[in-house]
Amino acid sequence: MWKKHPKALPFLFFSEMWERFGYYLMIGIFTLYLKDSVAGFNMDEKDSASLYGTFIALVFFTPFLGGLIADRYLGYRRSIILGGLMMGVGYCTMGIHNETMLYVSMALVIVGNGFFKPNISTLLGNVYSTPEHKHQKDEGYNIFYMGINVGAFVCNFFGAALYTMIGWGPLLPLPVWVCS
Repeated sequence: MWKKHPKALPFLFFSEMWERFGYYLMIGIFTLYLKDSVAGFNMDEKDSASLYGTFIALVFFTPFLGGLIADRYLGYRRSIILGGLMMGVGYCTMGIHNETMLYVSMALVIVGNGFFKPNISTLLGNVYSTPEHKHQKDEGYNIFYMGINVGAFVCNFFGAALYTMIGWGPLLPLPVWVCS
């Protein structure tokens, strides 16, 4: 399947798959983590839902800004790399049990998503704009979006299995050395 497509497709596929895996896994357990009195932040329903809603709103707003910055200053590739690194650091530091660190981590994930999300799709379109691959553009996007669906689907089983087998306690808060 990969051989007849541009060499960039597997990299874009797996980058997007892991990004969606991390995002939907975090979204699935976020309010549970915020409300947990032992390993989480012991927030009530109202506060955790407010933080969750704000996070989701900003995640969907920042790609507009990330796309503009990539178009005018950074370029698509640098924006994708910067966004991916920011999200990775943000997800790792979310395991540090400190309220300030939680907000810093959320900011990193939000801004990282803003740089990553719009630009990876644009880069995929650019990869398929060459004459030799132009006829495969629809197929390439189908494969790419399959990566999104696989990442979003698999994370639910992974999160449920981890919680069932070992719970929150041993994982949260993560020691700092786990993320380095």
